[in-house]
Amino acid sequence: MKLFTEYPEKDEAKYCALMSELVKKNMDNLYGGDKKKTAKRDTHSKTHAAVQGTLEIFDFDEAAIKQELSKRASLTEAQLQAISLKQGLLAKPKQYPVWLRFASGAFSVKNDYEGDTRSMAVKVIGVEGERIPHSHELKTHDIIVHNTELFFIRTIKDFYGFFLQVYRAKLSPFLIPFFLLWRVLHPYEFTLLETSFKRFPKTLLIERYWSASAYSLGLKSDFDPSQPGRVPVEYPAVIKYGFIPVSSQPPHQQLPLESRPESELKRAKASGAEDNYYREDIIQALAKPDAEYTWDFQIQFQTKPEMSIDDTTIVWNEEESPFFTVGRLTVKHQNVHSPKEDDFGENLSFSPGNGLAVHRPIGAINRLRSIVYPIVANDRHNKRGVKYQEPTVGE
Repeated sequence: MKLFTEYPEKDEAKYCALMSELVKKNMDNLYGGDKKKTAKRDTHSKTHAAVQGTLEIFDFDEAAIKQELSKRASLTEAQLQAISLKQGLLAKPKQYPVWLRFASGAFSVKNDYEGDTRSMAVKVIGVEGERIPHSHELKTHDIIVHNTELFFIRTIKDFYGFFLQVYRAKLSPFLIPFFLLWRVLHPYEFTLLETSFKRFPKTLLIERYWSASAYSLGLKSDFDPSQPGRVPVEYPAVIKYGFIPVSSQPPHQQLPLESRPESELKRAKASGAEDNYYREDIIQALAKPDAEYTWDFQIQFQTKPEMSIDDTTIVWNEEESPFFTVGRLTVKHQNVHSPKEDDFGENLSFSPGNGLAVHRPIGAINRLRSIVYPIVANDRHNKRGVKYQEPTVGE
């Protein structure tokens, strides 16, 4: 295994094709026959809120980051010189408007007291530059992050097997008895899935988020976009993204993560009422005139081949490869509670494959997501009767 290199998976094209057909069948199974049932995403189905914000890219010290990287990765001088941090989204100091979608990870809408992962999808507006060929928008860049450092399935083949059982059971995977999940998943993957359900953030506005999957930082001059998934492909550098909550005022210290109190979780479950805790929290928090929530936008380099690009169950150790802050995401006072706002959040379309070519999503799971996400989005919009338009500022 080489540094900064993604590798094809055995029978990858076969399982990507099978997965593509399966998600179409699943969407029809969920939303095709019932006209009263509004089509939602097949994963991360529950939208908590669509929120406007600003992503500021800093004039960060590229030389200092590269010097630190040289201490932690076995790079030749030529490899180190080939790494350019200030390109694409990171090219220059700039403030970008963004749309954020906060959601839960389940395959259907559930109460917030139920175990789940939580996500923050970031759509950066007004981004110029050469795009990934299958981008569904012209001047946006999507960064999809979750409040867990990893994804619980290793391979495209494993994900297909898991999703096939979900489809056959005609249930959300989070309703399938755990003994069935244990039969479908490897023991290690099952443990990761079980562990990822155990965190209940006090608020999604003060939560840490990771991309879990990897992205290129630049492309080689001979890069051929048809090759990933077919042959090994090497990049000038490979990174993951992170957003870490910090105080809104200087010196922007990291904020401690808090959990929803266990007693409150038990009360919500015992009440029998619908629990939309995270949506209500975002609405109330941002309704305050002085509301301001802030995250440092960070990147983390692959520094050893053992920090796998293709296996997203492997966490990149921060002691071996620390995150570097390259920008700041800020959300301020706003009203996020209206039918139009709700529809807008539901209709937004995100994909790791939507954005700048130099930040290409890489690794097996990312290659699958880049194929499947647009299929689900198009199907969802068709079923909702929505003619999708690229979002702009202030919609």
